[in-house]
Amino acid sequence: MRPQSRSDFAIAIICALPLEADAVEALFDETYDRLGKFYDKQPGDANAYINGRIGNHDIVLCYMPRMGKGSAASVASSLRVSYPMVQIALVVGICGGVPYLSDGRDAEIYLGDVIISDAVAEYDFGRQYPGGFQPKSDGHKDMLGGPNREIRTLLAALKATKTRIEFQDQMLQHLHNIQHLDARWRHPDGLNDILFEARYRHKHYIQYSSAVCQCFNGDMQDEICEEALENSCDNLGCDRDRIRRRRDSANRTKLSVHIGKIASADTVMKSGEHRDEIAGKENVIGFEMEGAGVWDNIPCIIIKGVCDYADSHKNKKWQEYAAATAACGLKAFLGYYKTGQHSLGKLSMLSTDS
Repeated sequence: MRPQSRSDFAIAIICALPLEADAVEALFDETYDRLGKFYDKQPGDANAYINGRIGNHDIVLCYMPRMGKGSAASVASSLRVSYPMVQIALVVGICGGVPYLSDGRDAEIYLGDVIISDAVAEYDFGRQYPGGFQPKSDGHKDMLGGPNREIRTLLAALKATKTRIEFQDQMLQHLHNIQHLDARWRHPDGLNDILFEARYRHKHYIQYSSAVCQCFNGDMQDEICEEALENSCDNLGCDRDRIRRRRDSANRTKLSVHIGKIASADTVMKSGEHRDEIAGKENVIGFEMEGAGVWDNIPCIIIKGVCDYADSHKNKKWQEYAAATAACGLKAFLGYYKTGQHSLGKLSMLSTDS
């Protein structure tokens, strides 16, 4: 049954890109309203909403006008005005992944894997000194900004081996369902899942004919021209001998979930060296641009699909698939999550066997 008012919604989903919202909406079990025809919104609220049901949960899906923390903060602030009973926001979409975890775990992250936050590192929050940028120690937004114990319990349970395997199986089933309905969400060619050495830059390595190519004529070492940034590795002829890891075809559709700290900033991470440096210092497993903005306004969980390795070789080939896996991670997460009326309520029982 469709809720009677905006005050009946306790869960919000926030997406920065249309393709991310498309993937989420593809998993709706029912649509209640589109762009406020039934529920409307408060005067002065510039957000665009779609209301519907995923599983047993009534949700409000919120579009962002652009990427970034500032936009996310503005959207979350307006959301709280029109939907005052929202208790949790799920920021869902695509991100860059850290291929090798720095916390001693053997797990590796591949394209299409799903990352779920249990903390956020706002790594562009700090001071610029002559010797370099120094992040502030209070740039960390640990444990979902300190919300309720139930969410932390759920995330802890999802780290347990048996529960995580069950969760991954459910994600994969949801993915098969939407891929059957729309080929847009299907897995790209597994041979595209390659990781270059962190120091190997995506640029022209053969003298380019144009006199303005900065790859050879720039003032700074390792400068990269705009055309190189827009070209694929195949077009540039990136050296295959500099590939550090290539996913084998036998495991190309394997889908894994990783729970940990996510780095959030108003900049796109496109450097393998800086990725690894920040991952080592902050112990993060992914990079994105919206979570920190929402985090300060509403209790928040970030659920993102890995579409690239946050290096200069990133491209858009994996974005639709990663958006789909993130949306499926969202639906699997909601399957374990129960809300009471206007409260976060109790969680469904989870196995914690490991």
